[in-house]
Amino acid sequence: MYLYTQIQFVKRKDHNDVIVYYSKNGEKFRRSTGVRVLSKNITSKGAISTNHPGYEEDLKKIKSLQDRVEDIVISFKDKYGEKPSVEWLEKQFDKPLIDARKDLDYALCYWKEFIAEKEQTTRNPGTIKRYNNLEGTLNKFVEKRNYIVSFDLLDQKFFNDFLAYMVNEHEYVRNHHLTRAEHGLKPEIGLANETAIKRLKDFTEYLKYCLVEHDIKINLEKIKKFIKLARHKQEVRPLSKTQKWELTLTSDEIQFVVNLDHFEPDFWESLSENQKRYLDILIFMCLQGTAPIDTKQIKKSDIRNGKIVKERSKSGNEFKVDLDPIAEQILVRNNFNMDFTDQTVNGELKHIFVTIFELYRKRFDKKHDEHFEILCTQKIRKGEREILKIQHRGLFVELMTGRRSFLTNLGEKADELGIKELMSQAGHTVIGTTLGYIHERQQSKKSKGGLFGIFKIK
Repeated sequence: MYLYTQIQFVKRKDHNDVIVYYSKNGEKFRRSTGVRVLSKNITSKGAISTNHPGYEEDLKKIKSLQDRVEDIVISFKDKYGEKPSVEWLEKQFDKPLIDARKDLDYALCYWKEFIAEKEQTTRNPGTIKRYNNLEGTLNKFVEKRNYIVSFDLLDQKFFNDFLAYMVNEHEYVRNHHLTRAEHGLKPEIGLANETAIKRLKDFTEYLKYCLVEHDIKINLEKIKKFIKLARHKQEVRPLSKTQKWELTLTSDEIQFVVNLDHFEPDFWESLSENQKRYLDILIFMCLQGTAPIDTKQIKKSDIRNGKIVKERSKSGNEFKVDLDPIAEQILVRNNFNMDFTDQTVNGELKHIFVTIFELYRKRFDKKHDEHFEILCTQKIRKGEREILKIQHRGLFVELMTGRRSFLTNLGEKADELGIKELMSQAGHTVIGTTLGYIHERQQSKKSKGGLFGIFKIK
């Protein structure tokens, strides 16, 4: 006996099509069995007569299709306590039965479709990489904790466990090319709070896609509540702006790098052409404030009346920045081709700047009455734990150091430029975004006396 489906006959000109019928909320699902029956071979009770040619074979065909539809409906009903919508059933029916069943047991079943949609709408390839990092993190969690992650089990316990795993147990390496045993690179353990929060935000976005595009029964408000409570329980909150430190280059440090061939000719000659190009890219970003993705896309046509006029890839906001003469030379030297691979450049810059800062330190110590701080400390939070990352200043250099340096150096001239001009050159419409890029120096000249530099003459 079938609980949710029926067999119906659809009258045609010279025969009747046999279909499987299902309905919910006035919407109807009809699928042909491929069986055709003459009117004379339909009994008064609506059954197929034994006089129908191929009677046994066609009954098996009808039963097979009805069993399949019934099975999909029952699987959904068992999971969610109600019948599925017709739209959902139609999408599931087009998949092999084993896949339709599996979908209900695996929350990432629509991941490929989600990524395919994002690839059509996302400008930055790094965003796709970030989404796929979520998939990798969740799969490792499932493997390590032997967890079942299905749509109906996304409850408070799941989010508590998943978040605790991310900040305390998840193992990863930043450079996947160095994961082989011969490199001896040990993975880092535990994601920083900011990264874990982004993973949960991306997971929520994926679940919203499943709700909208595949009619999966998910209460997004409950999901957001579970995440909020899990973050509170695990004390997963980002560092405040006053606690967070990221490296910026001072104007004097940039001046040293720009003139490296003059100050340190032997070291300059030891660099490869690729390494010199990577330094060009960073210097350009320090002088123009472009983000990595915008730097890659700079074209000759973006230069108008001595300014770079361009829309930011991330937000679409326009920015106008005076083209620095040195930056212009860099563009010409590289034939207006500033394309690069982020991971490769970041790795090379760290190695190069370890030496650059050692060379710069001698110059700094002669010029100032204090020693150059070659070791820097960066605070990271993983759950409730605070971790101090102490390493050579050069190892903190990355491509985004360029944009942060530009805005920090510009911010120190805010009184002279005005905040509106500062935001315009940054390509921001919200002042808070601009201020988020302006970083406090780890080493800065301290004023004599107090805040206003007032001191007692002896």
